[in-house]
Amino acid sequence: MLLSAVLVAVGVAACGSSNESSSADAGALIKDTFGKGHPIRSGRVDANLDVRLNGLAKFTKPIALHLSGPFQSNGGRTLPDFALDLDLDSGTRPITLGAVFAKGAGYLTIEGQAFTLDQHTYDSFKQGYEKAKADSSKNAGAAPSLSALGVSPLGWLRDPKRVGAEDIAGTQTDHVSAGLDVGRFLDDISTLLGKARGVTQAGGAAAGASVPTQLTPQQRDAIARSIKSADIDVWTGSKDHTLRKVLLDVAIAVPADLRARAGGLRDGRIRFQATIAQLNQPQSIAKPADARPLSDLSAALGQLGLTSSSSGSSSSSGAADGSSTTPASPSTGPQADYAKCLSAAGQDLAKVQRCADLLK
Repeated sequence: MLLSAVLVAVGVAACGSSNESSSADAGALIKDTFGKGHPIRSGRVDANLDVRLNGLAKFTKPIALHLSGPFQSNGGRTLPDFALDLDLDSGTRPITLGAVFAKGAGYLTIEGQAFTLDQHTYDSFKQGYEKAKADSSKNAGAAPSLSALGVSPLGWLRDPKRVGAEDIAGTQTDHVSAGLDVGRFLDDISTLLGKARGVTQAGGAAAGASVPTQLTPQQRDAIARSIKSADIDVWTGSKDHTLRKVLLDVAIAVPADLRARAGGLRDGRIRFQATIAQLNQPQSIAKPADARPLSDLSAALGQLGLTSSSSGSSSSSGAADGSSTTPASPSTGPQADYAKCLSAAGQDLAKVQRCADLLK
């Protein structure tokens, strides 16, 4: 999950800076925030990802993702309840997708309409989650930490500083801001790539020659020269030192001599922000009242204009001259591809999950 990846990146103590005392204080605060004893069991997440890339043929308009909704842990390895909506706007037709897992049932949602997962699909998802949690707990002691892999996130944050106190979702927080040391970050990325082949082989996934073993000097130079700025901000509870908000802001400016290799990319900005409200407060997550069978999903996509032609018996009705009363109006773009993929996937959860790659 994107939020998890960002938390890994920022959940470390920062290194020294020109203001050693202030930096050490800010670094200790971040380390405490992402250390043990600060569980996040429930709340409401509100996250935004905005991507603006200028010069790429496939990204002529900004991409905006907004994820929001409540979540509630059910304890231990039990599947949590949640009701999350993902609003996607890539410059064509905005669409809202979602998922609800509550009271022992699961649902997919498209534009607010819920579709019930059959019991077999729900049980498969539930068992997969529980197995992953069990494996995680069982292997926690043996799993290599980042430091064991030769990676030191401690050095990624540059010159951390306490910015001040702010109210975030009704909670008083301390705001810590830091820059990203691109050189050290790339050092660790190269180190991880060197370990990747063994990791992918152990996981039974793609491995071998397809996995690069390191960043070449040319690649490192190209990335370092293209990152204009990279900043990380963390807001942690003033009293409990538990995360309330995180922000990652990266500005890109590709030098002219590198643009051809970057597919024409000139400049851009990637901004990710996530806020957790009502932290560890009970969340009431109910089953959708108007859920339809998952088998109705294909027809619903056609009615929304998300497939090349509408589905169901209504599409066969015609005018007096025998022509269809519903003209074919193919739609294009990632939403249309995603809708077609969902339609083809049917009730195969694995295929449904793979469809999400079309929205990246």
